[in-house]
Amino acid sequence: MAPSYRPYAGGGEEQKKKKKKGGGGRWVAALWGAGDPAEMKRRRRVAGYKAYAVEGSVKASIRRGLRWVKAKCEHIIHT
Repeated sequence: MAPSYRPYAGGGEEQKKKKKKGGGGRWVAALWGAGDPAEMKRRRRVAGYKAYAVEGSVKASIRRGLRWVKAKCEHIIHT
């Protein structure tokens, strides 16, 4: 028997009716510099740098975790 309560189900009809159409249009484009190709190119380059930084921090975190597990195992074995 399937549960009647679904916490992760999509919104009902009420929520679908409340959605607004349209948006900030030109204001959003001006905010992100969509009119300037050089600015968009710079933003893409900066996003790439940030991605590399996150990748490095994840790798370092995994390395530290593995080092910790190895140290714990050695401590258990040699104690």
